[in-house]
Amino acid sequence: MFADRGYEAVTLREIAKEIGYTHAVIYQHFPDKWHILAELSSETIELMVQNFDAIAAKHLAPKERLFATSRGLIQFCIAHPQQFRNVFFGPENRNGVRAGQYINDLGEPLFARFVQLFFDVAKEERLPNRDDIVVAHTWWFSIFGLATLMVIQGAVPDLPDQALVVDQTIATLWAGVQAVPRLPKSAISKRSGRSSASKP
Repeated sequence: MFADRGYEAVTLREIAKEIGYTHAVIYQHFPDKWHILAELSSETIELMVQNFDAIAAKHLAPKERLFATSRGLIQFCIAHPQQFRNVFFGPENRNGVRAGQYINDLGEPLFARFVQLFFDVAKEERLPNRDDIVVAHTWWFSIFGLATLMVIQGAVPDLPDQALVVDQTIATLWAGVQAVPRLPKSAISKRSGRSSASKP
């Protein structure tokens, strides 16, 4: 309901009716609709983490893990568009916390996995700027961007073969990170003690 009609338009009473409970019963578990959205968002991130771990466990080589988990992230978002929208397209104000900060905090277990895997690949493959946190984020920004596009539009315009689009995106990103230009030092955040807690 949140994804279809928008968070602000949905009432707790309507949620209760939709799932077949009385308004009073819903209130016993959730004081307001924000707490329902928070629970749904937390469950979605947990599912994304489980999906990531399950895919990563099937691939020994870091590079293959990177490619497979990238595909897996996009496939998860396409398969669960409502859950994805609830987390990433929800209201700007998340119970007094800005949406971006809320998502960063909630998604820390997932985002930390993304970044660490990229560093593992960069070290194994001896990529240039292998310790650059910006390059690590750029990979996942791009993957999330494609996932978002496919959730919003259902398919890339004039390119109905989603698997081909995903594979081409990954191949293009991989070619790019092997020859990524060195930015001025002022524009580069070198990997530091806080990088492990960074998020895409």
